[in-house]
Amino acid sequence: MARCGGGAAPKGPGPAAAERQRLKEALAEQLRQDLDRLLAEGTHSDVTFQVGDEEVRVHRAVLLARAPLLCERLVGRRLQLHGLEAAELRQLLRILYSSDINLKEIEELFMTIIQESNTTTLHNTQKNVNCLGQSKRTPVDQNIPSGAVQKGIVCLAGIEEEIPEAVIDAESDKAAAGNSKVETASVLGEDLLMLYKKCCCPDINICVEGKNFQAHRAILCARSSYFAAMLSGSWAESSQEHITLQGISHAEMNVVLHSIYGAILDFPDKVDVGYMSNFIILF
Repeated sequence: MARCGGGAAPKGPGPAAAERQRLKEALAEQLRQDLDRLLAEGTHSDVTFQVGDEEVRVHRAVLLARAPLLCERLVGRRLQLHGLEAAELRQLLRILYSSDINLKEIEELFMTIIQESNTTTLHNTQKNVNCLGQSKRTPVDQNIPSGAVQKGIVCLAGIEEEIPEAVIDAESDKAAAGNSKVETASVLGEDLLMLYKKCCCPDINICVEGKNFQAHRAILCARSSYFAAMLSGSWAESSQEHITLQGISHAEMNVVLHSIYGAILDFPDKVDVGYMSNFIILF
């Protein structure tokens, strides 16, 4: 994961605005490339679409962040699709993974393809919990108190999984948000950050100073060379669902995760810019 510069990116007219726009575009492009690579490599995938003899590996977490209605109805780890070529499927998935265009039509098209391919994979009930709701295109409320984080939720249809309570307290939330709403680099960043903030279907728990951060292996590895080495290599943590990190505060870890998921433009007001920049470079 790369982050250009440190501290708050300048706002306002003139050169400052141009610099901020360049930063935003650079962060958005890096995020797009990271998610494109995640799709291409299929690292830590947990769903497989099969088209003819070809398999395409995807990630529930990304689908949930980008197309929650589609993901809510997707059950199981393998699905045979009919009526399209593998290249067409990959193109649709690339749009879901990395595009900033309106995804509603793509989501509806995907749902139609799945329904026509195998109606038994669909849940028609609307009683299942949709973690992201209908607000996935609205700005994320960065001041959500820890009490709003739901525990024991079944985020997706067909997955009966208890998730631990996220014990990120209100103080660390405020430290991550600063005095104003955090600006993400793109709609993609906004969607992924909402996935993190809502604690939807995580598959790894990171403990820092006794505080637990629920996250997603695939996104961590796609965005961070540090986590890619830890969770995809020969480290002991690669096979663990709970890891503990030392040498970083829980407030700083929250900022790191905001950067990983949202490609945020600014550091919070109360964070030491120089110190935090070193952590961003490390991760």
